[in-house]
Amino acid sequence: MLRAHLPDAASPLSYETVTAMVAPGGYRLEIAEVAAYEFRRTLDGRHFGPNARWTERRIPIVRITTRDGQTGMGEGWCEQEAISLFFDQLRSLAPYLLGGDARLIEQHWQTAWSLQSAETPDWIPPAVTSAVDIALWDLRARGFGASVHELLGPQRDAVPVYASGGLYANGKGPAELAAEMQGLVERGFYAVKLKIGRMERDADLARVAAVREAVGPQVEILVDAGECLTTGEAPAMIRRLAELGVTAIQAPLPVTDVPGLLMLNRTGRLRVLVGESEWRVARFRELLRAGAVGVLQLNPGLCGGITQTLKLAALAEAHDVPVCLQNHSTAVLLAACLQIGAARGAVAAVEVHGFHDHLHELLPTQMLQPRDGCLAPDAPGLGLPERMQASRGDIRLIWRLRAGEAG
Repeated sequence: MLRAHLPDAASPLSYETVTAMVAPGGYRLEIAEVAAYEFRRTLDGRHFGPNARWTERRIPIVRITTRDGQTGMGEGWCEQEAISLFFDQLRSLAPYLLGGDARLIEQHWQTAWSLQSAETPDWIPPAVTSAVDIALWDLRARGFGASVHELLGPQRDAVPVYASGGLYANGKGPAELAAEMQGLVERGFYAVKLKIGRMERDADLARVAAVREAVGPQVEILVDAGECLTTGEAPAMIRRLAELGVTAIQAPLPVTDVPGLLMLNRTGRLRVLVGESEWRVARFRELLRAGAVGVLQLNPGLCGGITQTLKLAALAEAHDVPVCLQNHSTAVLLAACLQIGAARGAVAAVEVHGFHDHLHELLPTQMLQPRDGCLAPDAPGLGLPERMQASRGDIRLIWRLRAGEAG
């Protein structure tokens, strides 16, 4: 149920604002400030996936504040070397947001999505739109003292999750990998995901076999191939993974290889997860219509935020295809995924990353500690502290624009 009461004392509404709220047509939740932050953390470089070695994480975060002091946080996916372009796009969008009504989330979404430039990489407008949209939903829900999923219409109190990890690392063999996965199971996860695709195929299979032996037959195992398999080798690899009790494979082939993905999905041996790096509605529609995807994987930090993820989940549901929500970023995106998952039954699971777990410590316990394989996003807004950046040395302000200053 939506708890329609005023915000707590941390962000009180003025008497004048409350009076305006009850006056017919008299209330606007005016956006007064847009601020851009960068989360930046140096990593040791030991860990790597099929495609990249992790030496650093750089993640853009957006905060939107209204004239009444209400705030919302959002996050967008970003290619790390292009993060300055993300902030440039956000700065170009800010004048359209400032002075606008924060309640008109769909209107702001349309404006942000359509703000294109020939010089800007095509993923940047969707990523910026995603961050702004998430921030507006956070802000709106906080204003009611409710969680985002309560505002959307809750379908459940807790969301199924799986723990993602199992990266390659210097000096990390099957035994160390198995211990890592076993640790995630001991934390309360009923399903785990690990990387394949970087090593010789027999070596990757040995890693999976070690994990299966460690976690037992009841724990679900997923693998992420990072689009590193070929159409020639993928069927045999999937057959051998199925023999080890693996239930799903993420990104076995490039998302553009619809015929190849269709071939793999039709084998029925493993669920084929596709879509984590995609934002184009036409591509999602093509995959679903072709039957080339067993589980549609959506990244709310790239595919259009909460607003568009809800629409894409409905599209998948119309094709009888479940959805998984992907995030390997900060607590902002994880919280958004959990809120969406609690509002839509089409979401089969949400990823909780064991390596890219940046700022997870800021979330309340029920959003971090699984119970019966699920997390409960029962906290105002997304579930994050309202001023989380104030005490964090790895989050820095890039710029802040206020109404009347943007030009």
